[in-house]
Amino acid sequence: MRTLNPPARIALAYSQVILAGSLWATSGPISVALFRLGIPPTSVAILRPAAGVLFLLAIVAVRWASRSTRPPGAALPNPRPEGNDTDRTGQAQRRADLAGMILLGGIIVGIFQVAYQMSTDSVGVPATVALLYLAPALVIAASAVLFGERITPAKALLAAISIAGVWLTVLGTRGVDLELTLGGVLWGCLCGIAYAAYTLFGKWYGRHYGPLIPLFWSTAAGTVLLGLVWMARGEEVVLPGTPTELALVLLLGLLTIALAALLLFNAMRTLEAGRASIGTTVEPMMAAILAWLFLDQVLTPWGVVGLVVLVVGVAGAYAVRTPATADER
Repeated sequence: MRTLNPPARIALAYSQVILAGSLWATSGPISVALFRLGIPPTSVAILRPAAGVLFLLAIVAVRWASRSTRPPGAALPNPRPEGNDTDRTGQAQRRADLAGMILLGGIIVGIFQVAYQMSTDSVGVPATVALLYLAPALVIAASAVLFGERITPAKALLAAISIAGVWLTVLGTRGVDLELTLGGVLWGCLCGIAYAAYTLFGKWYGRHYGPLIPLFWSTAAGTVLLGLVWMARGEEVVLPGTPTELALVLLLGLLTIALAALLLFNAMRTLEAGRASIGTTVEPMMAAILAWLFLDQVLTPWGVVGLVVLVVGVAGAYAVRTPATADER
């Protein structure tokens, strides 16, 4: 297979980010539909990653069968083949990385799923999305420390533009009642922090293991963790009882866990985490457009301004080059 040149690789990676954000735009409406059918947020919080694990497991099985390899984690690829003095050192590193994917990834996934559903139920989809997309600023700041990604004035400005575009779009949507409560705002902020942490998690482990392995183990661990917590609390999990409910749960897992997260994690093998995070702010733009076309939520002039601002931020993150990282060279 011909290797793409750097500009083509970056264009392909950024298109994956855009597609991931577009798929995530379906998460709020599907969750609300499930709430209205009688499945509470606490149940959706565990059903969503559980459904995602089923699809990820199917992908793993296909890759396992086609490549005649063992499942992810049974034999993790050597993350630093040139830096190990012995095979024992390499095996210890792989075990440590697997533990990190399971423990750290599971905790982040569990927190995010609960925070997202609780915020959506408390303050609605628009406010949740607005609070969620405080994440790019957090990712840019943390990436400077973790990955040596420079915080340039252009990148900081584009992050601010994108966040402003999100809020303008949300506040400029007619037909949406935006009622902010303290609890809902706190859940939304926690959701944004967890989303930023998961983006950094995907960048950290995806550099060495690719997108599928960290996504599979973190999602599976998050599902198990939520299950254990729910059992300890005596929390009832309401399972889908009709074909419609089952279809919505499976669709939520496929689009927003298996496909969207795989696309983002894969894109960050090429892109800086900060640039990728700005690109994902396409989600509220796509959600507003879908609501405009198919629901009774009409954009006011301020909402249209918000969409334009979002386009500027997302396009600018692709067009404005920062000093190349090792991944982008």
